[in-house]
Amino acid sequence: MRREGSAAIEINPVGMQDREGHPKQKARVLTKLVAYSLMLLLGASVLEIASCSYLQVFEGYDGTHLITYDFDEYKNITPAPNFHNTKGIHHNAQGFREDVDTPREKGANTYRIFIMGGSTAYGLQSMSRYGQEKYSVLRNSETIDTYLEEYLSGKVGDRKIEVINAAITSQYSHHHLIYLNQTVLKYEPDMVVFIDGFNDYFQYGKGFDQFRDYGYQERAHLYMGPPTIEAWMGYSGWWLFRKSHFVHLASKTLRPVWIAMKSIGQSRMHIDVDSALQNLEINAKGNFMKMVERNSLILRHEGVVPVFVLQPEIAFAQSKVFSPLERQIYEELDQQWQENFVEFKNKARPRVVEYLQHSTTRTGSVFLDTTDIFGGFEEDAYTDYCHLTPMGNKRLAENIGERILPLLDAKASPRA
Repeated sequence: MRREGSAAIEINPVGMQDREGHPKQKARVLTKLVAYSLMLLLGASVLEIASCSYLQVFEGYDGTHLITYDFDEYKNITPAPNFHNTKGIHHNAQGFREDVDTPREKGANTYRIFIMGGSTAYGLQSMSRYGQEKYSVLRNSETIDTYLEEYLSGKVGDRKIEVINAAITSQYSHHHLIYLNQTVLKYEPDMVVFIDGFNDYFQYGKGFDQFRDYGYQERAHLYMGPPTIEAWMGYSGWWLFRKSHFVHLASKTLRPVWIAMKSIGQSRMHIDVDSALQNLEINAKGNFMKMVERNSLILRHEGVVPVFVLQPEIAFAQSKVFSPLERQIYEELDQQWQENFVEFKNKARPRVVEYLQHSTTRTGSVFLDTTDIFGGFEEDAYTDYCHLTPMGNKRLAENIGERILPLLDAKASPRA
């Protein structure tokens, strides 16, 4: 019997259950979180393993290098040393596209030629949706340097010919100026053959500056500029692209879809050919003509023979009868690239030839125009707008070889 006035003590069974159930409830939530985290981790691991396996089986991934290049402090990118694609792409320890290492000192009675340039000289695969299935990879044995070495080796007596592929995809002519001083001249070249044209010889944008407007600079400016959400997201995505097999594969797979979606409803860019040609003249005199002359003078000073090659492109009017694949590639370019692109390229070509002839004559170097070398060649020569098939590379290499053969006995005299 409870006395009046005394404190009432009430027992609340529900409250006791709440107090007793609270730790249990927390434990259940924690268990769920751990379970979900483990499920996410397991799922991510499965995707990583599956993506890694896919890249190894179908794309020749070596298990180490997801991309072919590394960051370079002076020219933005450089071929990744010891990159190996099991389908036939290999870089040596020096970062050249060679199967064996290149010693600093060349052997006795050896004539050493370096090939420099952009993706055509490097031997990039097709970038056209029509050519990708047939030419998804070009092996080291199918590049210009390999065929040039084969051609010259049988024609110089007992001398050994070395042709080394030092080309880098997406490079402009000012990058050659850097790479010569940074690397190539340390390997005792006798001749350097520059194979260029598409990347920076035909720039028609008003006020173009190759140092400022080089495409890879955009990423450097984004990441090294003011800290922004865009920069953070961009760098995080780039980090994942280089570290995660799944993100790398997903990005490569979805990128064409994303580009196609962005282009919906957008009209093609129109080139005013007359204005573009006027801009080209200004851009040439302020950019690649100076770089050609400076590259030439440096090599002449070092006693190295400089050779500048204007590369072929499918957009040029030429004597080659296009194969069925090449007709598809040409139509793709003509219908999807900028309006009047083909007209501009063909009107610009003789001007670029003239500019290069002027710069090479002025500095005592050699110029080779190879924009129409496939006449009578019935096979595929082009894999896309400017990259070549193995047989196209062979034809180009033999054309260059025939024209430089008389120069192998010459030594570049330093120019005052």
